[in-house]
Amino acid sequence: MMPRKYLLNLFFLVGALFWLNTAVQATDIVLTLPFENVSNRQEYNWIRESFTVSMSDLLDIPGLIAIDLDERNLAFEKLRIPNTAIITRATELKLGEAVNADLLIRGIYNVTGEGKDLTITVKAQIISLREGRFLGNEHALSGPLTDLQAIQGKLAWELLYQRNMALPFSREQLISRASRVPPVAYETFVKALLTSGQEDRIRLLQKSIADSTKNGQANYPQAMYELATLYYRNRQYADALKWYEKIAVEENRGLEARFYLGICQYQSGQTDGALKSFSDLLAPMPLYESYNNAAVAQLAKGNTNEGLRLVKLAAEAAPFDSEVQFNLGYAYWLKGEYKAAAGHLETVLKGSPKLGAAYYLLAKSYDKTDKATEAATMLNEAKKNLPDFAKWETSGKVPLLASLKSTFNREAFYRYLRSKEQDRQSAFIGGMQSRQVEGLLSKAQASFLSGKDDEALVTLAQVVQTAPDSSEAHLLMGRIYERRSDMPSAINALKAAVFWNPKLVPAHVLLGRLYLGQGDRRRAESHMKLALEADKTDREALALQRLLQETEKK
Repeated sequence: MMPRKYLLNLFFLVGALFWLNTAVQATDIVLTLPFENVSNRQEYNWIRESFTVSMSDLLDIPGLIAIDLDERNLAFEKLRIPNTAIITRATELKLGEAVNADLLIRGIYNVTGEGKDLTITVKAQIISLREGRFLGNEHALSGPLTDLQAIQGKLAWELLYQRNMALPFSREQLISRASRVPPVAYETFVKALLTSGQEDRIRLLQKSIADSTKNGQANYPQAMYELATLYYRNRQYADALKWYEKIAVEENRGLEARFYLGICQYQSGQTDGALKSFSDLLAPMPLYESYNNAAVAQLAKGNTNEGLRLVKLAAEAAPFDSEVQFNLGYAYWLKGEYKAAAGHLETVLKGSPKLGAAYYLLAKSYDKTDKATEAATMLNEAKKNLPDFAKWETSGKVPLLASLKSTFNREAFYRYLRSKEQDRQSAFIGGMQSRQVEGLLSKAQASFLSGKDDEALVTLAQVVQTAPDSSEAHLLMGRIYERRSDMPSAINALKAAVFWNPKLVPAHVLLGRLYLGQGDRRRAESHMKLALEADKTDREALALQRLLQETEKK
């Protein structure tokens, strides 16, 4: 039997690896709630939101999907919770449900001292919404307030390490990542997010960007995105365009920035740029709004066939959106398919009975399909509802009527990103586990051949916790136990091997020999037959068959 010290080590390792592997395999969605300021020093209220800002970046690793501040604020809006509200336990659960979170991070902080002696103490816990309990112990950290980002990096490390002790980076690397933005730029950025006055918010964001790029330091894409979006909402497209252009599509808000960049380019007369921006989004951001806007850009370039194709896809995904349906009717009208155009325009007018442009196009479509009476009726409605009716009729020209979607469904976008991230992480973790299993099996085989059975069993324990269906691992365990004359353990391991792989000939052969040694001919013959069914030429299986025949004669 295995010595007690090895047995205890094996049990400990199996237990630890089981917990570790369970955590790593799952892709959990984690929401960091605003931390509560318990110091009653209002000037440090900005720190409460800084934890969501930092954790949404630092906890974004394989096995976790971190909810960012924008999506969290969307949940606040949906539940009509003020951003400054103190979050109760009941509200925590509602927020978690609103973003489909598996884990919540909640905490408090206290700022003490004055001047250079300012100190912050942070306490945080993880709540599992699935299990309805706290995970692990409360984490407490403290240090100079000037080291806030480093403290947040340390907290992120402790939270991650508690969940997975085999992290692919060091504590120092995570702290460095947390501190890559200069402290003054970071503080100003968070304060900007909490500032309601638009002019003050713009000023703070500009200052944050300027502070982040001093002395040749890196850009601050999060601050650039917020500043560009402020200009965009004010329809200051040229100003917004300047900042959106600086944000790489690979950045955290890069896809959203590219969507709005396309609109700014279109509104600024840069149709070619808009067409490229929208076209580049069709694969990574396949929302109906992206397809609609790409279609509009194609129509503006005179590419009617491609514009029609794209807007049809958008309309199929959004039959409820009257703007998209109008664009589809308009595209059919441009193509000269007047019957199809009329059908969609009729549908649009049922929901938007004052849309003059739809009446006008419908009148022209009826006229082209020999519906003179209906055409006259629609033309009369166009006169009532279309301010430019006389201009269109006199010139005989209809301006470009297709309209862009100025925003997109953020919830749908976040759901899509989350599903893609889950797929990516599953593939990453699956590939990582496959490589890990292969390496561990090779290591265990080498230990077995060297007669180091204890080492081999410890390694095989890791394999079956990572990949419980590894028939090769169970087979090797069976061989080790057989060599140790621990027949019950050997038989159990070999049963597991043939359960996961019913055609694993060596496991059937060894089981047959063990059963025969115990005098159980029926089971021995059963496994011999299964081995030969899998491979009728296998030498070991044929040898077992001869042995059974010889013992039967005796």
